[in-house]
Amino acid sequence: MVIGKGGAYGTPFEVDPSMPVLSSDCVVAAHIVANGTDPCTVDGGDLLRTLGGGAGLGIATLAYPVDLLRVTLDGNLAVAGVAHVIARHFMWRGEFAAAMNAAWQGEKYLGPRAHPNDGLVDVTFGRLGWQQRLLARRRVRTGAHLPHPDLTMVRRAHWEHEFSRPVPVYIDDVAVGTTRRIAVDVEPDAGVIVV
Repeated sequence: MVIGKGGAYGTPFEVDPSMPVLSSDCVVAAHIVANGTDPCTVDGGDLLRTLGGGAGLGIATLAYPVDLLRVTLDGNLAVAGVAHVIARHFMWRGEFAAAMNAAWQGEKYLGPRAHPNDGLVDVTFGRLGWQQRLLARRRVRTGAHLPHPDLTMVRRAHWEHEFSRPVPVYIDDVAVGTTRRIAVDVEPDAGVIVV
C-alpha cells in the first residue's frame, strides 16, 4: 500500500546475509521486474540517496516498498526504472522531460516532491532558453530551479507526452534510445528495498 500523507515509511527488517546487494538503480529495477517484492539491499544509486543513504551504525535497517516506472517509447514497452526517466538532448537543449520517482538524479535535485512509494511520478517538462538553462544549472542542486514559468509540473500515476522531434531517453541513467512519444506508468508497491 502506497504511503499516505504524513504516514510512516519503512518497517524494521532483519537483513538476511544471502539477500542480494545491488549498487545501481537500473539493477534494482531489473531485480524488481524479475523477483517482484523479494527484498534486496541497496548500497548505491539515486533511490538510496532519496531515502537518506541507509542506516548508519547503531540504526536498525528498514524495508521500504518502492514503486516501479514502466516506460513506453513510441508505442513499444522499453525498460522499467525505479528512480527516474529523463528525456533530453545534450545540455538540455530543446524540449525535455524529467519523470522522477526519486528526488535525485546524481547531484541534481530534480524532483523535490518525488517519493519512491506514493504511486505517482513527478514530471517536469518544457524547454528553456540558454540563459535560463545556465541559471537552472546553478539552482538544480538545491531544487530552487522550480517552479519556473516555462516549465510544466505534474504528479500522476500515468503520464504521456509527444515531443516535436525525437529525444534521447535515459532510464535510471541508462540510455535506452530515442522517442517522440513517451508514456510512464507507475506500478505501486512493485518491490522492496532494505537499507
